[in-house]
Amino acid sequence: MTLILTDTSDESQRYQFTLGEEVVVTTSTYELYDLVTADPNSQLIIIGPNVKMETARVVAEHFRVVRPSLGVILLRSRLDVTTMSEALRSGIREVISSDDAAALVSASKRSQLISAQLMEVNKSVGSVMSRGKVLIVFSAKGGCGKTTLSVNLAHALATHTDSKVALLDFDLQFGDIAVALQIEPKKTISDAISMQTNLDELGINSLMVNQQKNLDILLAPTNPTDIEFISTELIDTLLDSLRNSYDYIVVDTPPAFTDVILRVFDQADRCFLLTTLDMPAIKNLKLVISTLEAININKSKLEFVLNRSDIKSGLSLREVEEMVGESFTSLIPSSNDVSASTNRGIPLVIENPRHPVSREIIDLAVRTDLSFRPHEAKKRGIFGRKSK
Repeated sequence: MTLILTDTSDESQRYQFTLGEEVVVTTSTYELYDLVTADPNSQLIIIGPNVKMETARVVAEHFRVVRPSLGVILLRSRLDVTTMSEALRSGIREVISSDDAAALVSASKRSQLISAQLMEVNKSVGSVMSRGKVLIVFSAKGGCGKTTLSVNLAHALATHTDSKVALLDFDLQFGDIAVALQIEPKKTISDAISMQTNLDELGINSLMVNQQKNLDILLAPTNPTDIEFISTELIDTLLDSLRNSYDYIVVDTPPAFTDVILRVFDQADRCFLLTTLDMPAIKNLKLVISTLEAININKSKLEFVLNRSDIKSGLSLREVEEMVGESFTSLIPSSNDVSASTNRGIPLVIENPRHPVSREIIDLAVRTDLSFRPHEAKKRGIFGRKSK
């Protein structure tokens, strides 16, 4: 099936006649993401000539990461070198004149052939993850929303992708997950210190707090002085064992590169780097990027998240992306409902999954799961609900 992103919904017959196949037309990027998530066999997106270039670029960069086999073709009423260059850099396969129907048909066939070949390669790799994936949420500036994102992302993965999830509070001095979820910390990572010479899977399971179906939590110490006894070797043992028991291990972090956090970065399969629309946070994000580059963290593991993306700060998304030299794949809007839900101890993705903030985080969770387990999506519908 070919998906069309355009500015008007009454063009389906024209595209269907031109391409000679079934098409689905949408005017919403949210709906586009839902359609792709619901159909793991989707091979092609065509972006109409009146869709803004920035939107086309974000869509292409997004699917280049989470669905490399999915082709994107861009239609423009006027072709120029700048448009072609920007499109190809973002991962768009071809740019076609909107008046050239024959060229569109040829480009579509070429793109679908490439997609089919890539999907066959993916199938040969296997459909099930052999071990759990470590997802780290990090920002070098406090107050950007790391804990809120970590908590909601973990709940979204557990609820909407049918994955077994461990949420770890590795802000070992000032961790807030227990407070955010109103959990009385009767057991924490500190209890692992006495077991670290013979810590096994059974011992680790005894430290986890069950939050809901598919979600367990390892809390930060209640006594910050315990941090000096938590070694990187203990962290290695914890993560290695948790990979055998969980599909995803979501790690909340302090706003600093401690030895523990550097070890988690080294082991992480996906690193969500969070910032907001203010210069100190943006400056710190640039330092984070350069630091990770210096310690040889694979850039393909990095994903950039802009929190409170709609506040009026005098900075635009394009300006921030130019400053940091990276594109944001998730834009989480600002809302007082986020802090209100935290004060009630209920993650917003659970309390109100249709809230704009929840939708963005659920989309991030589903895309993440899809990128690691593309063939498992066949068993699920939109937002990870199991298909009947």
